[in-house]
Amino acid sequence: MKLSRLLLPADVRYISLIHRTLDGMPTMNLRHHLSAIRMMFAVLVACLAQMASAAGPLVVRHNFFLDQNSGTLNYKGEVLALILEKSKDKYGPYVMKKGAQQDWSQSQSYKQLEQGNLDLMSSMTNYAREQSGLPVRYCLYKGLLGVRIGMGTFANVTALDGIQTREELNKVKLGQVFDWPDYDIQTEAGLQVLRLTSVASSIERLNSGVFQLLPLGIVEVAPIAKQYDLMTISKWAIAYPTAYYFFVSKKRPELAQRLEYGFEQAIRDHSFDQLFDRRIGPLVAAADLDHRKLFHVRNPFLPKATPLARKELWHPLVNGILQ
Repeated sequence: MKLSRLLLPADVRYISLIHRTLDGMPTMNLRHHLSAIRMMFAVLVACLAQMASAAGPLVVRHNFFLDQNSGTLNYKGEVLALILEKSKDKYGPYVMKKGAQQDWSQSQSYKQLEQGNLDLMSSMTNYAREQSGLPVRYCLYKGLLGVRIGMGTFANVTALDGIQTREELNKVKLGQVFDWPDYDIQTEAGLQVLRLTSVASSIERLNSGVFQLLPLGIVEVAPIAKQYDLMTISKWAIAYPTAYYFFVSKKRPELAQRLEYGFEQAIRDHSFDQLFDRRIGPLVAAADLDHRKLFHVRNPFLPKATPLARKELWHPLVNGILQ
């Protein structure tokens, strides 16, 4: 919006006067200099206040709820609310608004983001996704989604829990959702990976033995296994460096800038750590990562801009995996 459209006629006259006054400054005395500067400052403050009033609070459309029929924020929504609140002093008020909540796949969600129907979404990063949206490079899960624990039936988990070598792992029939970055990472690593449409639609195939294990992040696998009455591998995990970000529509660069600022504040005052420990900490503890054998896998799809050097952004248990 052009500044001139927000100015009153009197404002325009004042600005014109300031221009004429500043042009004559070299020959004026100090009192006139100070008077002109005060006048200019007063007009600019008035203009900025008028602009802020006209713009109103920042509206953020998102789908971070427990489910599409719920108004309760999930963990990602809580992080969003935290960093918006932490940025309020600098950027002003905000409103979190429920978007067109649908059971979209990740690829469908990115299309909505690119079309401007969503202001932001969240997902694991790769090169393609950082072209589709504006990445806010602070990992919501501190890198822990790159540690994958297999979920499966009692028979398969019992049979596979004791594998010790990469050769044994290569023989396991894994499943992975086709539009998750994990599918490409695990396939590129030479693992046997079956393309899945979604987790929910693949449970019957998992139960019937079409594939043996579905590896999920340690911060998500236990609740999902419980939901479908499945078991999880207890002695090993697959591990690779990755990051899970907010991605903002390219039509909303001001929102991306605000989220980066808010995240930085939440990290500095440790309020993000406190939220993470309260909501995600119990899941990490239950995964018992310290006592698992980790099968390390490369992630050639991790963008070079990933801030791996900032140790404070990653969980201590995975800092070594990220390098």
